[in-house]
Amino acid sequence: MLAGAAIANPPEVTEPTEQVEIEQTEPTTWEEVRDEDRISGRLTFFGQPTMEEIRLFAESGGMVVINARSVAEMDKHEFDEQEYVESLGMEYIHIPTSGSTFGYAMRDQLAVALDSTNGDVLFHCRSGSRASAIYSLYMIDEYGLLNGVAIQKSLDLGMSSGMVKFIERTLMETPTRVIDAIDHVQIQNTINTLVGFGTRHTMSETESDTRGIGAARRWVKSQFEANIEGHGKAGDAAPKVYFDSHMVEPDGRRITEPVEVVNVICEIPGVSPESRNRLYYVLAHLDSRASEANDSISDAPGANDDGSGVAALIELARVLSAENLDSTIILMATSGEEQGLFGARLHAQQATADGKDIRGVLNNDTIGDPTGVIEGQDGSKVIRVFSEGLPASMLALDDSEIRSAARKLRLYGTESDSTSRQLARYIADVAKLHYTTVQPKLIFRPDRFLRGGDHTPFNELGFAAIRFCEMYENYDHQHQDVRIEDEVQYGDLGEYVDAEYLANVTRLNAAVLVHLANSPSSPSNARVMIAELTNDTTLRWDASPEPDVAGYEIVWRESTSWKWEKAEDVGNVTEGTVPMSKDNWLFGVRAYDKDGYRSVVSYPRPARE
Repeated sequence: MLAGAAIANPPEVTEPTEQVEIEQTEPTTWEEVRDEDRISGRLTFFGQPTMEEIRLFAESGGMVVINARSVAEMDKHEFDEQEYVESLGMEYIHIPTSGSTFGYAMRDQLAVALDSTNGDVLFHCRSGSRASAIYSLYMIDEYGLLNGVAIQKSLDLGMSSGMVKFIERTLMETPTRVIDAIDHVQIQNTINTLVGFGTRHTMSETESDTRGIGAARRWVKSQFEANIEGHGKAGDAAPKVYFDSHMVEPDGRRITEPVEVVNVICEIPGVSPESRNRLYYVLAHLDSRASEANDSISDAPGANDDGSGVAALIELARVLSAENLDSTIILMATSGEEQGLFGARLHAQQATADGKDIRGVLNNDTIGDPTGVIEGQDGSKVIRVFSEGLPASMLALDDSEIRSAARKLRLYGTESDSTSRQLARYIADVAKLHYTTVQPKLIFRPDRFLRGGDHTPFNELGFAAIRFCEMYENYDHQHQDVRIEDEVQYGDLGEYVDAEYLANVTRLNAAVLVHLANSPSSPSNARVMIAELTNDTTLRWDASPEPDVAGYEIVWRESTSWKWEKAEDVGNVTEGTVPMSKDNWLFGVRAYDKDGYRSVVSYPRPARE
């Protein structure tokens, strides 16, 4: 009956004169226990069975029990399932599965189990969801079912919707491949070479082949070129490497004479004509500095600040140039960062003037040392992700426009929903999906106190841009002359860079870039309807232009939450309603394609139509 429905002439309710006991009957056959809707061929999908249910399965002629619960789960179980199953004359097969381990290995173990046994199979986990998810991968491989068809079949067999993302992750072979391809040895070799140039100060030597910024940038260009060899692409899809040069006049501060600021760029064009003009940047600055900002002579090894980021760029060029990504990746080693972000700023200004479609910028600056400076600190599993809340571009408005924008931010509570903040949340989602060794810690401010980075000029021009930075910075190794004082080693030396940690940060970058490049565009013109007072929420948006868009999800979170918490698939439409109040939650919308890649969330503006 519907809640609130009236009953005509309801009967008078009286208290019973005595308690009536309802006899509870235990099931006596397997047919009473099993769910007909959760049977596929030999397989019956089931939640954790009791001893009685296992006995009934055996008595019905069951031959095999396959358990997909993890070892840790079964260690806490109330009885020894394997011992009991085998005591009943059945075969017991354990395929331990969790979110982090789910993948093709489980599918292959199921295939072996089914090939090597006969008779009916009870396939279970805690609820039956993991078991039916494994079966989805099996159906795709064994029966040639389309991904969507197999996933729907598993949902019909009792799989929870939460398992869909794990199936999609497994079917997305590209992120896994690029994560696995990152090589910490290559990264270590790059760090060693960069340190060997002595100094890479923007105003340093340019003619030498062994010392100074000139030698360093020519070497980085040669490494980009070497790492894109054998990409097998032609025409507009072929990767290319080039210098991006800008003349900078003295500024009376850190540029003391005219200097050519040269960025080194490796461009990996997208293979999809519909997506190729979408650009995703990865930045790291090539220049280094000693204690004195204008000292272009002394050694400034710059191993971590920011040789670590440049090493990540060179390795990303090697791995990503071999992939067929839909959108374009721009890997840019900037110069002039230590003198005032000149390389990044001048490039961003030119890109804006040229109408470039820059969708996201990942700045990797000081990402190589996980060692804490205080006893007990360990940053080996984490990387900070800084993102602006209030857009820097807002500060370029005139006073009346700023007041209007600030009033709306205050009224609608959108101070934490800039495009940069959505990009940071996206990074966290990808890291969680792929269980990357290094996980992001989202810091809700543009950068550290008293410091800045190359993402800032992009923020100022209205682009979504974030900064990666290690968790615990050691200031004895930043912007310091190489020396020993009071038995303390100063200077940004190669020995303080952990190549394996840096490789893990690079792996996170690689996974995020694959998702960004292959996902559809974020839905444009997203808006939340506020024309009426309602207890549900309607969002509308314009369709994403890519041809492989499969649908859209409305996402939401608590107003105090840092991440998107829930999602509802509304299908391939441009309007959706969820039974939750816009006054109590924050909402967004994202697109997904046929391969399961999801866009960055679009945050809606309030609208009446």
